Amino acid sequence: MRLRPAPVGFVAGGMALGQLLPSVASLGQWLPVRRVGRCAWRGAAHGPPGRVALTFDDGPCPDSTPALLDRLDELGVRATFFPSGAAVARHAAVAGEVVSRGHQVETHGYHHRHHLWSSPWWIGADLDAALAVMAGVGVCPRWLRPPYGQVSTGTVLAARRRGLGLAMWSAWGREWVATDARAVARRVGAALSPGAVVLLHDSDEFSPPGSARRAHDAVGFLVDELARRGMIPVTLDEVVQ
Repeated sequence: MRLRPAPVGFVAGGMALGQLLPSVASLGQWLPVRRVGRCAWRGAAHGPPGRVALTFDDGPCPDSTPALLDRLDELGVRATFFPSGAAVARHAAVAGEVVSRGHQVETHGYHHRHHLWSSPWWIGADLDAALAVMAGVGVCPRWLRPPYGQVSTGTVLAARRRGLGLAMWSAWGREWVATDARAVARRVGAALSPGAVVLLHDSDEFSPPGSARRAHDAVGFLVDELARRGMIPVTLDEVVQ
């Protein structure tokens, strides 16, 4: 029997589905899943005290990141930063300060571009550029947080080939729609539990002006709330092993 070639539209549709289907990984922030393979939304819930990872995306920014670093120092907190490679290239000194102050630094890719609409080849090249610029400030990332938290087949393959895990989140502040810092803290607090990974931002580059400031001001409220619940803020690697 001679097989007919699949219609072009069918093949194209299948390829598109293969690219887009893993994007459902972003739904893990609303579901009770902790980890699937190298994609993590939450860490282990066991072991006293409960540990929660504070993470910050999109920096570094000279107008907001140094002030956040000072505030974290005041609170005695070490967090995890996911800077964009393009921002690191522009503000290498600020990125170096994040490292020198003892925070965990990973990668958010180079360009803050949606992976669902990018080819696997573009994603790989973007990640290579990000890793190169991070090496320039003395960082060898172990985790990638893809822009907008969306994961395509290309994301999965590019990260795997470079030995990177995919770091998602289980609680976020949504600073860009919050009215003030207390609203940010309340939103995060509603999703807090041992092992939670909290997403905030240290730059307004991809958010309305004032978003990073609300995140900065919310950190103190969050640390107080964690203490009230018997939990402590730590880095991502201290939560997700």
